[in-house]
Amino acid sequence: MHKIDYNDEIPGLLLIQDFVTQEEETLMIETIDKNQWCGLGISPNPELKRRTQQYGHLFSYRYRKVLEELGPLPEFSGQVVQRIMEHELMPNTPNHLLVNEYNLGQGIMPHTDAPTLFGPAILSLSLLSACVMKFTHVETGHTVDILLPRLSIVVMRGDSRYKYKHSISKDHIETASDGTTIQRDRRVSLTFREIIAWEAPPAENTCNKTCSACSAAVVP
Repeated sequence: MHKIDYNDEIPGLLLIQDFVTQEEETLMIETIDKNQWCGLGISPNPELKRRTQQYGHLFSYRYRKVLEELGPLPEFSGQVVQRIMEHELMPNTPNHLLVNEYNLGQGIMPHTDAPTLFGPAILSLSLLSACVMKFTHVETGHTVDILLPRLSIVVMRGDSRYKYKHSISKDHIETASDGTTIQRDRRVSLTFREIIAWEAPPAENTCNKTCSACSAAVVP
């Protein structure tokens, strides 16, 4: 593992390379692909334009609330959760795992995961392919492009969690701020979060394509 601290550029942002091995990646992908996907017209959350799986809790992107508790996180994520807690990357053990599949031409619009629904740390593990994640300050518009290598985990806490939006482009070829160019391929991300409330306050309960609460926004 190799830690890259981006605190000087984006306070609270940490990247850990090689957080899992290729063997672990293979086992996780094999298990995930045997499980039921939703999105693209398949319930729950049929409105999503990408395939997803949820574990721990079932979150409705349309209604912006947790619909039910699904039980413990799956066995295939156990080693990852153990490392998360060993490295003190989250204050509490994650109780929600969102698996996202991004194929060529798919991305996600700028958003901030809802602070009223999810805890103070958002972690995303990149499998199969690297990508560039753009961070944009919600007030100043300051942007930084961060390369998320395959097998790495990005940790968003502090300002990177609450004061920046993050997004992924739909481009087939991307260039990071350091000049690194990557060819996008199928990417599967595992996002670990802590559910701290089952429903957003009424004032926030409006969802749209650039929804800042739920990561539902998808680049067409």
